[in-house]
Amino acid sequence: DERPAASLGNVALVSLGLLGGIYLLYTVGWVLGGSRLSGATSFWLEPAAVVPAIWVSVAAPALWFGGTLLLTRASATWVRFVWLVVGVFLLLPWPFVIGV
Repeated sequence: DERPAASLGNVALVSLGLLGGIYLLYTVGWVLGGSRLSGATSFWLEPAAVVPAIWVSVAAPALWFGGTLLLTRASATWVRFVWLVVGVFLLLPWPFVIGV
């Protein structure tokens, strides 16, 4: 018995779009905050340590969003949204927010 996959409702699609936009803004925030942070820490840390950390922090929001969509496709819709909201709080670009 093959049933068609349940489609998301309009509210869920709009919510996914809003959360995707937040993650995109977080990526931009990590780019801007990370570039300011690398200038502030250049005399403490080697650039070989700072540059990979900045690239990982820039990629983290996109990886979280994509990974959540991929890993929760068989789960209930609320599970997907819980993990996306958790990521919104965990991946906040603090260097940009506090203005380092």
